[in-house]
Amino acid sequence: MKIRLILISFLLSYCSSTGINQEVIQITNLDINSLQNLDSDNETNLDSEFLIINYWASWCLECIEEHDLLISLNQIESFNGKVVLISFQDNVSNSLDFLNKYGYGDLIYLIDNKSEFAINSGVFGVPETHIIKKGEIIKKYIGPLSFSDVEEIIILYS
Repeated sequence: MKIRLILISFLLSYCSSTGINQEVIQITNLDINSLQNLDSDNETNLDSEFLIINYWASWCLECIEEHDLLISLNQIESFNGKVVLISFQDNVSNSLDFLNKYGYGDLIYLIDNKSEFAINSGVFGVPETHIIKKGEIIKKYIGPLSFSDVEEIIILYS
């Protein structure tokens, strides 16, 4: 019993101390616009004032689950052109095969060839979605977005 109490107190103290020194991650337009367009050679000109960035991969089953939600989110007028999907640790061919199979929607698709942007943004794995406001990551959704997550995004940021 004493061991359980010690473990619980250790976990509680660890969990409460990890949020104190959270570092603010800045996302600049230069960082975003240096990423390669997945489906064309055109340059990307995105403004980091407000963006929803989703990290995904063709091999990720959970990414399939949330793909239609992201397409639907982008169809809302205030989010149109603000939903960006970044292919993470994947190649162009597999990523394009995924999009051909599950649909493009009207989303912006980028690829992070060296994973530098994702790593610098604190990505743990896919899928992961970041809400960017005024160049800062203000919210992270780790794992696939659910319908209630999308509702929250719509309510909070539209």
